[in-house]
Amino acid sequence: MIDANNPIEGPLFKPAELNGRLSTEIFASLVPGARVVKAFNHLQLHLISGDPHAEGGSRVLFYSGDDARSKAEVGSLIAKLGFAGIDLGPISIGGRLVQFPGGPLPTLNLVKLG
Repeated sequence: MIDANNPIEGPLFKPAELNGRLSTEIFASLVPGARVVKAFNHLQLHLISGDPHAEGGSRVLFYSGDDARSKAEVGSLIAKLGFAGIDLGPISIGGRLVQFPGGPLPTLNLVKLG
């Protein structure tokens, strides 16, 4: 399962209270036994749905998960879509880095050149 959510309550666009948990931990608890990979959540929708190529390179998408095979599948999907995937490691690390609000990577629009 790909978790592309962020802990935002609509329509007011305010952070959800997660009591110190990551939104992906909560998501994973709702799908017991699923191998969850966090991806497709750190960029604005128009950047993900638009052309993955920019500035002479490929737009970066971060992903993280606790199951190596599942992460490899998501990494392959990201590449197939034309993006440059960067594996941020396990959910406990990568999920925290890309969670919006709170993480340092949301909305960071990076391009991998070459």
